[in-house]
Amino acid sequence: MLRGRTGNLLIAILVLSALITPFHRELYVGDETKYAQVVREMREGAFFLPTLHGTPFTHKPPLHFWLIDLLTYPLGAYSVWPYVLPSLLAFVFLLFLMRRIGGPLAAFVCGSSLMIWGSAQTARMDVAFTAFLVLAAWKIRVFLEKEDRGALFLAGVAVGMATLIKGPMAPVIAIALLLFERIRRKRLPRASYLPALGAAAIIPLLWFVPAMLMGGNDYAREVIVKQTAGRAVGSWVHKAAPWFYVTHAPADLFPWFFLAVVALVAVYRRRDEDAKFYVSWILAVFVPYTLISSKLDVYMMTLIPPVAFLIARVVGSETRDAFAKWSWRANVLTIGILLGIGAAGLFLAPQLVRAPDAELLSSPPVRTLFLVIIAAAVLALVTAIRVRTPVASTLAAGAVPLIALMYVAIALVPVANEIASTRPLVHAIERQNVPAQSVSLYFTPHLWTRAMPRQLERVHYMVDAAVPAAPPAVIVTRRDRADDIGDQLGVYRKVDEFRMIGKWFDVYRR
Repeated sequence: MLRGRTGNLLIAILVLSALITPFHRELYVGDETKYAQVVREMREGAFFLPTLHGTPFTHKPPLHFWLIDLLTYPLGAYSVWPYVLPSLLAFVFLLFLMRRIGGPLAAFVCGSSLMIWGSAQTARMDVAFTAFLVLAAWKIRVFLEKEDRGALFLAGVAVGMATLIKGPMAPVIAIALLLFERIRRKRLPRASYLPALGAAAIIPLLWFVPAMLMGGNDYAREVIVKQTAGRAVGSWVHKAAPWFYVTHAPADLFPWFFLAVVALVAVYRRRDEDAKFYVSWILAVFVPYTLISSKLDVYMMTLIPPVAFLIARVVGSETRDAFAKWSWRANVLTIGILLGIGAAGLFLAPQLVRAPDAELLSSPPVRTLFLVIIAAAVLALVTAIRVRTPVASTLAAGAVPLIALMYVAIALVPVANEIASTRPLVHAIERQNVPAQSVSLYFTPHLWTRAMPRQLERVHYMVDAAVPAAPPAVIVTRRDRADDIGDQLGVYRKVDEFRMIGKWFDVYRR
């Protein structure tokens, strides 16, 4: 078992490693830069009902954005810290819960999962959503085992907070967990579930009802019909087949997929009835997300904690049977795959990938990354072979990607800043030397860099192929969408081009 100072040290390393990137990273293109635009508009007066381009932002509830907005006042709107601190604090809270419930090994497995560790340093709300669902599931288990009505009420409060963070999948997962446990246990405790259901509903409704009154019928229809029901049964984005999460499981659970398979089989072969609660929890996440139309890998983040609990229970068990050996083998296989990834990246990738990405893979910082992976994997393999225990091999397997990710955080974030942030877009606009309000952006990310000139906040973001009221002096568009605004480009000439997030963008001027 992993106990005491060693366990606390590993958790401290996880937390400290997540603090590296905010010191020198930008916000990256996608949700982060979009959220920055939402926060800018909140600072201009749209606090209670966040907007994007003046239209109510219905994609996510507001709690996460409220926290970011409030943090921008002491820390600054163009500091990364207000955007990532909510996720970092949620990461610490999640590790605390994992250690409190399942011990330090469960916390290490959970915190070293690529998806959770990486998301802990972003402007996204997924880690906070996951942490409150862990709190809810824990209290549900206490209720089921001890018939503690207070625990059930606290579970309802946690579900309500999770709903206000990311949306209505929180109560769906909680109800599914109770249903799967009802099937497994053949009964649920006799109790009034209304206080817990009331807490889960009232907390988000305290915001949603006034928001509907402020936003009107169109806003309510957008949230209920499109963002909730639409994503569930007829998604217009992220639509995927029902087997999406099965085929993506090795990557979503990286680096713990093989060990998770062993742990699942071991629970049933060992007839570990207590651990089957975690299986119900896994199903409570997996089944609803599989059934809804909209699918993203990040949705499986809430499945990682119960997987971590299962792994810690099986690996940390004193039972020395075939599954102890299979746990060791699963970890050795994972280390071997990581070693292969390092070798392939070092020797094969630059020859197989076309320029300009091949140039990036051949650059010294990236080649050093593959060397770090190889060295860490070799050291982990030696450790696992010499100390042939499930716990030691688990720590070794988790250390390899963590070491590689820490190297990335230190050495490769400056490279990522130049290709994954909006720095190229900002520089392209600055080179035109025109007033920001005379620039129209089509199909581009929202601007945000640490050193972004404040006047660039006045550029015009054109939705779809909208025609501006007055012809702009400069148009910037993604190259593969230029035909969408071909009629407008007739009196413009191309004056510049740049590459960002792997795509080409063109600059046109009258």
